Amino acid sequence: MSEREGRRLRDSSMFKLLTLGGLILVLLIPLTMVRSLIAERESRRTQAVEHVAESWGASQTLGGPVLTIPFRTSKYSRADAKFLPETLNIEARLFPERRSRGIFEAVLYRAHLKVTGTFRPDFAAWSAQPKDALWDEAGLAIGLTDLRGVRRAGDFLWQGQALKLTPSGSEPGLWDSGLRTGAAGLSAATKEAAFAFELDIDGSGNLWFQPSGKQTTVTVSSPWPDPSFSGSFLPESHRVGPDGFTARWSVSYFGRTYPQQWCAEGEGRPAENVVRSSEFGLSLFLAADSYQMTERAQKYAVLFLLLTFITFFLYELWSPVAIDPVQQLLVGAALCIFYLLLLSISEHLPFGPSYAIAAAATILLITGYAMAILGGRARALLLGLILAVLYGFLYVLLQAEDYALLLGTIGLFAILALVMYLTRRVNWRNTREKPVAPPAPAQEPPGGRERL
Repeated sequence: MSEREGRRLRDSSMFKLLTLGGLILVLLIPLTMVRSLIAERESRRTQAVEHVAESWGASQTLGGPVLTIPFRTSKYSRADAKFLPETLNIEARLFPERRSRGIFEAVLYRAHLKVTGTFRPDFAAWSAQPKDALWDEAGLAIGLTDLRGVRRAGDFLWQGQALKLTPSGSEPGLWDSGLRTGAAGLSAATKEAAFAFELDIDGSGNLWFQPSGKQTTVTVSSPWPDPSFSGSFLPESHRVGPDGFTARWSVSYFGRTYPQQWCAEGEGRPAENVVRSSEFGLSLFLAADSYQMTERAQKYAVLFLLLTFITFFLYELWSPVAIDPVQQLLVGAALCIFYLLLLSISEHLPFGPSYAIAAAATILLITGYAMAILGGRARALLLGLILAVLYGFLYVLLQAEDYALLLGTIGLFAILALVMYLTRRVNWRNTREKPVAPPAPAQEPPGGRERL
């Protein structure tokens, strides 16, 4: 290949576009490293939160209560009947607390639970009579995931009778740890028995409930503005605002797959995974924390690289500047370091100021460098303006969670349309060759066409 042909190849638009594509592929390496660093820092934050939760209280699940009544099946044998409540009403008030371990922050909660309801024990399913029930040996159990979080357990009121709650082991098929009434027997209930109790617990992460009642009603309120409702049932009504939230669930036993009563020694005992699959509740959500926001921003990194390199490409088309690939690579490195700046600063400052500082530093660095490689202040300032618009648009996308996809799609469409419009007359074979104008038509002499 001759020197002239080699120069024409280097000056061709296709060669320049292929070079830009190669640079973007090279820059994917540091972008991948930044993404791994984001995941690592988020993992360290999770470990710090778990460490705080170890001494405070883990995610809590409230189950039951379940009523256990031994009864005689014959003169010499007996069995334990298990009953879930006929009605179950839970009122929960959550008080969030922020705790820090190093530079990492955890959201914990204190909860005051007020539980009321009724039992309606019926032994007809086992062909037993009420007189066969051994009420002096009956007991009640309440499921709670982490007993370290129990700050106060009030008396369990059974038909006006006050019973002390003590720690206990698991209730087969329902939970692994919880509370149980003391040794004192329960007063017999002929038809329906009312109960009530209160708990003050500490927890972190989730607060979940088991729909133990034939009809379960749960009301939760808190001054926390960002709840995340999850589980098998969503609230039938809720209100969320900057001053907090209130949510209400109403769940019928038709929505679950385990029975209302069973015999501990017989069939029908619920499986633990079935009970857990029916749980519902909420968590005090840290809305779009710095790691999530940085990860979302980093997904647009290739777009920033592409648009910046296209800007350089258009400068080369329309002005007598030649930009070396090494110079473009340095600009791309600065765009990659933006995410590292954002990650490190946002661990110490709120995300908004962190984003502004990282974006301003990156724009100033690239604009200052562009003044030298583009040979003009106006071109460099235009590049800086383009970057400022892009970073501003990205910040809007990060804040508009519900409309991020719509806004992002519209923005990409507009950018593509603009690039297509600006390059509609580009000679893609060779940028240095100008199109040849067609020859002008010959003008007739003043005296008209000459006759032969």
